[in-house]
Amino acid sequence: MTIAHRIARTRARLAVIAVLGVTAHPVTAQTRAQIEAEPIVKLRAGETLVAGQCLTREELDLLDSLTTLRRPTVGVESDGDDPAPFDPHYFVGTWEIEGVLPDSPLGEAGEFYGTESVRHLEGCSYESTIEAGSVDSPVRVDVRTEYDRRAQYMVRLEEDSRGPQYMKVGRVGGDPGGYFSHHWQAAPVTSGGQRIRLAGRTFITSPDNYEVQMRIAMDGGDFANFGRLRWRRVIEDEP
Repeated sequence: MTIAHRIARTRARLAVIAVLGVTAHPVTAQTRAQIEAEPIVKLRAGETLVAGQCLTREELDLLDSLTTLRRPTVGVESDGDDPAPFDPHYFVGTWEIEGVLPDSPLGEAGEFYGTESVRHLEGCSYESTIEAGSVDSPVRVDVRTEYDRRAQYMVRLEEDSRGPQYMKVGRVGGDPGGYFSHHWQAAPVTSGGQRIRLAGRTFITSPDNYEVQMRIAMDGGDFANFGRLRWRRVIEDEP
């Protein structure tokens, strides 16, 4: 399966989940005929690796089963359908980035805009390059992303051309509406003579859009808002 096909497949899964809603409905909301016609969807036992994928065959089959349901999903609190796992292949492709950052030791306040191109390496390993512009100067960020699907834990290592290196680590969690969030914190860095800590949330809201909400703390102080950047997928025309 090509990268283009994997992207299209991932977009289709997320679109169906978002529109139909992997929502928590009690069993009583379903008729017996509906449940008998489409049995409760469960993750099968086993961990069968799939070439070119992060998720196992069992996890991919669960996603396919959830996205083809014609009934609302049944909440897990009622021993219902298993929730959709996060698939980091979502990020593969080219994204446009835009947003506004406040003034800080990391740079002057102003617009931040550019692109990120994400490539799959193997298993749950990915790499990407951000080429962006800011008030100060052009910016290049080389990124390596690793995802632990068992622990649902993601690590994003960013090498910034302006000097700092960020390691953003945290768990990826989903909600019954089909949205996913990576709540992360970065190891402290020093810039402009100040010790800086970053934290944030990467919020996946749709198949083709997500945003990163950031907070910053300096010299041991409290965290404060550090702006918001938005990613929008560049949709390439099919050949």
